[in-house]
Amino acid sequence: MAKNELVDITPAQEKAIVQGKDILASKQDVLLKLGQAQAFNFAAKLLTVSELKILNEIKEFKAYKGLTYTDPDGKLLTVSNWGECCKSILGSSQQHVDEKLNNLHRFGEEFFEQAQQMKLGYRDLRALRQLPDDEQALVIESEAVEVGDKEAVKDLIEELKAKHKKETATLKEELHASDAMLRANRELSSKNAVEMQNIKEQLHQKKFSPNKWQNDVRDFFTSLHKVHNQMHESLNQVMCLHEQLQFVDMDDRAKDACIAAFYADNKLLVEQVALSWNTIENHWGHFQASAKPSGEFLAELGFDNAGDL
Repeated sequence: MAKNELVDITPAQEKAIVQGKDILASKQDVLLKLGQAQAFNFAAKLLTVSELKILNEIKEFKAYKGLTYTDPDGKLLTVSNWGECCKSILGSSQQHVDEKLNNLHRFGEEFFEQAQQMKLGYRDLRALRQLPDDEQALVIESEAVEVGDKEAVKDLIEELKAKHKKETATLKEELHASDAMLRANRELSSKNAVEMQNIKEQLHQKKFSPNKWQNDVRDFFTSLHKVHNQMHESLNQVMCLHEQLQFVDMDDRAKDACIAAFYADNKLLVEQVALSWNTIENHWGHFQASAKPSGEFLAELGFDNAGDL
């Protein structure tokens, strides 16, 4: 074949050559951008917004893939991930680079530039990121940032940090107290549920017990005696008031008013008792022949201490 003779290539080969040139041009552009970033020492200073935007673009579009670098042994290697790019090409850790990018995204370009001018350290910015959004805004929009007073900004961050820490501790204490109360309520509810279940079981046993009617009699008599005891106690108190009217020295007008009211109120009470008795008599008067005190019924049924009801 003559030296000047042209070699025919297929369309597929031509397309591959074009793509290869495009890829090479793309990688050269990435290397140029990385070279711009490499010109700055990560350990010595924080990168500017423009420089970080370059790194963010490379990271976001994964343009670092396929780049090559030489390891300490002189071996040529290919970059496969962002962490490898940071370490082997930028000469910094992925955590260090990502923290700078995070600060830019979190605080915005304007404050980030101001932070660089004030030379706020990464610890200060990390503490600022840990604050709630509203407290971050207090710092970012503060007069101290506007005038570039680094120490005032750091003091404000520390003040808000301490305030937030105290509020968090208080909230934890409140949550702990709420949890303790909730546990106590649950335990009480559980105890009540057990007691209720026991009562249900006892009632169920009574319901199907061959002596159920006897237990029903005792339960009713217990309630009846409780009411009567209350009534007897009330009558005793009425008589005590009667004694008081007789022997306690008081003004005549006061005594007359008290006696009149005492007489009228007790007359109403007796009338109510009489009305209740008439109702009982009308309903159960036909049991008069067999009527006897409840204590006697209980004794006949064999209940011990029936008279103590």
